[in-house]
Amino acid sequence: MLRFLGNLRALWNETLNEVFVKASWPTGKELAHSTLVVIGLVALAGVVVVLCDLSLSGLVQFATSLVR
Repeated sequence: MLRFLGNLRALWNETLNEVFVKASWPTGKELAHSTLVVIGLVALAGVVVVLCDLSLSGLVQFATSLVR
């Protein structure tokens, strides 16, 4: 049991060291820029999905009109 607690404490200390000492956190400007890039790419992906949906919908309507 003591070995388990020792391992748990070592894991906790390594985690704290990794998060607060070794990690490099973005500045506010970098974070804002990255956020804008993500928002822009999500909007672009949304436009692509809408265009694909509209074109496939039109194709299905055309194909079903030929069958009728």
